[in-house]
Amino acid sequence: MVLFEVRASVVLYNILRSLVKYGHIKKDSIFLLPLNICPIVPAIFLKAGVKFDFIDISLKTLCIDEGVLLEKINKNKNIKGVLFVKSYGTNYDASNLFIEIKKIDDNIFIIDDSCLKKPDFDYDIEQSQADLIIFSTGYSKYVDIGWGGFGFLKDSYKYDKQHMLFSNSDLMQLTKQMNSSILHGKSFYYVDNNWLGSDTHLYNSFTEYAKYIKNILPKVTKHKELINDIYKKELNYKVQMKEEFSNWRFLIFVNNKEHMLKKIFKAGLFASSHYKDIGAMYGCNYKDKYTNAKYSHSGIINLFNDFRFSKKNAYKISKLINNSC
Repeated sequence: MVLFEVRASVVLYNILRSLVKYGHIKKDSIFLLPLNICPIVPAIFLKAGVKFDFIDISLKTLCIDEGVLLEKINKNKNIKGVLFVKSYGTNYDASNLFIEIKKIDDNIFIIDDSCLKKPDFDYDIEQSQADLIIFSTGYSKYVDIGWGGFGFLKDSYKYDKQHMLFSNSDLMQLTKQMNSSILHGKSFYYVDNNWLGSDTHLYNSFTEYAKYIKNILPKVTKHKELINDIYKKELNYKVQMKEEFSNWRFLIFVNNKEHMLKKIFKAGLFASSHYKDIGAMYGCNYKDKYTNAKYSHSGIINLFNDFRFSKKNAYKISKLINNSC
């Protein structure tokens, strides 16, 4: 079954509400999420009325820690869902993990969050170990048209589109509150309103949307590969992370991250940090621990390789980073 919405977050919200409506998720059911997830995702669960808990990440895969995940599922029979995020758009194959999850409890609903990966319109969900896969073409994704999300859901499940009002001011207020919580390391207090959705509607037809994305995809990929090649050749190899983490952005790890970012912006360039450990933000029991999510966030910088960054930018930022390490 093809799912198509104005945002990938709407796909997630609708499936959560559908799982509740049709009895797959009960009052005490829990979804497990990675600790380095986009902070807006848990808010979707709160809006949908679905409980969640966090699992730290693995430093090897930068995805949810599989050993801890399986241990938790074995111990808690209320766990009925797993959101597996392909961090940094990695192509890591989690099929074996999904098989192990289903062996413990075949009713656990598995979501393969591939929002940072290259959109795949030919994905066969019926042959997948996951129950749902989600892709995005929203702001700052692999293909960025600032709009749209889609997914594939196994036919054994039902999906109801929710009628939702949207207020851009509500979204701006929510974003402001989240940013404040992240900046100051304080708890985020969720207040439900009309923040989820979009006031833009580019496509009514999934076929036309898919046709457009497929058409521009080769150009997007070619540019990313061009910029990535510059980074690989020019950057000190000691700061470069594994190539599998360089599909969406090009990742480096440095010991002086904040200083480095300041120098980058001072030079008229830009780069980004990734999601923090959001345990403190959502009041989970990880907030006083030094987690793998905190460690990875302390040193990872995302170097741009999309249409916002030229070859000249890539050479310039590489030289700056090499001189600052």
